[in-house]
Amino acid sequence: MRFPIVVLLVLLCFSTTLSQSKPIVEDRGNFGLHVVDDWIRRHKYLEEKNQLLIIGNQHLQLLDLSSFKVIETRPLNLPYRDLRGDYSEDDWTISPDGSRMMLLGLYEGRTKTKTENKQTAWVIDLQTEKRIASLNHPDRIRSATWSKNGKTLMTMDAARVGAFTRTLNVSFWDGETFEYRHSVQVENVTWIYLSNDGERFFAASGKSKNWFGIKYVADSDSVVHIWKTRTGELEKTISAADPKFQFKTREIEISPDEQFLLMVKKHKSASSEHRLLAWEINGGINPIYELRPQPKIDDSHVEFSPDGKYFALDVGKDLQIYETATGRLKVQLADVELPSWGWLDNQVLASTDFKSKNFFEMGKILKAFDANDGRLLFQQRLAYAEGKEYRCCNTDDDGMTIVTDDTSIRPHPTRKIFLTSSNQFAKIFDSQTGELLQTVVHPLIRVDLTGKITMTHGKTVASADWSKDGKTLYVFSSNHRSVSLWEVIN
Repeated sequence: MRFPIVVLLVLLCFSTTLSQSKPIVEDRGNFGLHVVDDWIRRHKYLEEKNQLLIIGNQHLQLLDLSSFKVIETRPLNLPYRDLRGDYSEDDWTISPDGSRMMLLGLYEGRTKTKTENKQTAWVIDLQTEKRIASLNHPDRIRSATWSKNGKTLMTMDAARVGAFTRTLNVSFWDGETFEYRHSVQVENVTWIYLSNDGERFFAASGKSKNWFGIKYVADSDSVVHIWKTRTGELEKTISAADPKFQFKTREIEISPDEQFLLMVKKHKSASSEHRLLAWEINGGINPIYELRPQPKIDDSHVEFSPDGKYFALDVGKDLQIYETATGRLKVQLADVELPSWGWLDNQVLASTDFKSKNFFEMGKILKAFDANDGRLLFQQRLAYAEGKEYRCCNTDDDGMTIVTDDTSIRPHPTRKIFLTSSNQFAKIFDSQTGELLQTVVHPLIRVDLTGKITMTHGKTVASADWSKDGKTLYVFSSNHRSVSLWEVIN
């Protein structure tokens, strides 16, 4: 009788999970490049148009997330084979409106030879596939970023900023006409930021140091520069040099409304003297307030609430929440750590912690706390798994540990619910209670003759997210061929 009982229990659980009485989203169809026997290489959500752009190996598809219809599916020929070995297609940047793409790291044509020592970057029109601009510049263009509004294009001669980035050359271009504006050079760079409107560029600089012959950049004697991208004018310089303090410029935070800049400076000998400084970006070079929380600032990172009105700061075993504009302490939460994930909404803090890694407990735990009193609202296990990756034909290889499954968290724009997605599941939860409201994607359950439960489809989900208006959920399949659209009905 063991097998029928197990089957019955599994079917009951399966039915309960998939058939909530009040679903949050409703399936509006399966879309993607399976219709042209192609696979999805990348995608981009176009916020202003509420559209989803899908780019495949040989095709492009554009979906309207308001009407749940395909706008177009057509052939697209991108020069993937012409990529140099030190670049990847991930270096190609799509404009915010989805009309253009910046191509980096290409050989000229298919000759496999470089015409110049520097690397030219091309902009193509995704509709016509024609080059509409060539960004010739003395500096190598290694990476490119459009501002959020698409008005400014920023290029750099480095793929990213790290501890060994000694000199960074940054150039600014008109994001629509691609006319060259200005360039700036940042020495010993530790942090950069391009404003959403593309009008300002922020960069922090530290001091070059040497550790047993290895040169690196430290936070010592830090300064923060703010440039105007249209004119190249240095708008202001915030000096953070202080012989008694170590400024944590790599963990500078700018508020969501881009009105405030926060930075921690840690005392070199007395931890109780650690300070947090806040500047008004449109104000002067002096901080608008300076905080010295007790017993001490522990983690120098801060977390802003989604609306930017508050920020959370780690003070050892406790967590303090302050008003961003005034620096006034709102509440101190006892025995609450700085959230490793962030805020689920303006009232709920969330952390993801690893459980002890044994056979039964390996994974992550999501914990949610009330931001007003520190109460634990709920906790739940998140999918997480590791595995070994081995090099082919190497019998001495012990394998490299890699993450084979992880969980992404995506709060809904209303912040009342949130989505979790892993390789196998996409689920919707209540942000205040943690209650499971709907399982959107679930592999089929099979029970073998021994009663063992398995998932017949294995990996099911590649990624998932909400549209900006909160009316649509899109879930990409792990086979990289399709995307399902779901309409929010509650």
